Amino acid sequence: MKRKTLKNNVVTKVVAGLLAVVVFWGSGAVTQAEEEEQYTAQPGSVCMNSETNAWSKSFFIPTQVYQAGGEFYVADAYHQQVLHSSSVASNPESWSIMANGLYRPHATASDGVIYVVVDTDNNRVVTYMKTENGYQMLESIPDVGIRPHYIVYDKVTASFYVWSSMTGTMYVYRRDQKTNQLKLSKAVRIKELDGCYTRSFTIEGGTIYFPCVAKSAIFAVNKKSFKVRAVYPVETALSEMVQVLHIQNYYYLVTSNDSTREKEPKFVRATSLAGFGNGSYEDVKSMFGGMDGNPYYITQGEDGHFYCPVIEGSGEDYICQFDIQNDTICNVLQYFY
Repeated sequence: MKRKTLKNNVVTKVVAGLLAVVVFWGSGAVTQAEEEEQYTAQPGSVCMNSETNAWSKSFFIPTQVYQAGGEFYVADAYHQQVLHSSSVASNPESWSIMANGLYRPHATASDGVIYVVVDTDNNRVVTYMKTENGYQMLESIPDVGIRPHYIVYDKVTASFYVWSSMTGTMYVYRRDQKTNQLKLSKAVRIKELDGCYTRSFTIEGGTIYFPCVAKSAIFAVNKKSFKVRAVYPVETALSEMVQVLHIQNYYYLVTSNDSTREKEPKFVRATSLAGFGNGSYEDVKSMFGGMDGNPYYITQGEDGHFYCPVIEGSGEDYICQFDIQNDTICNVLQYFY
């Protein structure tokens, strides 16, 4: 076990002429497990509303902040759980448990009725329903490829898209309105991405974008046929891609370190996907007043704000909240816990 002591402080600073509030929460020791056993919670189990986060004062490798029904959900991946709170600024020890007994879950999505979590290192998808007393697991769907890493609820098709990060396979599910169980509509393998680690995908109109780490390229795939439309190589420095998003007039790309830590994590943007391959992109970290650690999945909440967890891996992981107005990152809030 490893222990980390955090400070209790609040700091306000101006970022590029814009007000940014940096909040430090908590005091005392934070315990983190260096090695985790595999957990497999089963259908019927309930996480009561009274069950608050057992890992006080800190998230441990948070990979996504997701908002649904006015509630925030954090994939607290290396604490093997998903937490929920009415405020993203709440001290982590006061967040309640939405789902536990998982093994490094990375993302959550909801259609407003059920909540679906990719239980990444259990190679499964698990579903939950909010009850008066808490969140009840409805079903466990095994063998969803290898390391399902990301999930999106697509309103256009009323379907959940689940991505197997190692097998190049997209699993598409629809909820049965009578039983609330997920029914597999199709599982489509994209042969160009089979065996090529890809952390996420983004649906935009009739195209799905896949930032493929193994091939150092962004693949544009037809949403209906799953045929590759175009391939956009990225520079070597950007190859450890986490996610690509099109927001207003820019494509935003976040990357992680590689296993050797020779490649520094990036938060960059370009006016076209080709820009990530020809050097015509800009680093936007300065708009956050600097950003230490690995930015991970970016989501836009129901409240209109964008959220991005930043992973330091030392017990000091934090969450960024920000807006993008007229192509400018502004109203930055950084929550250190």
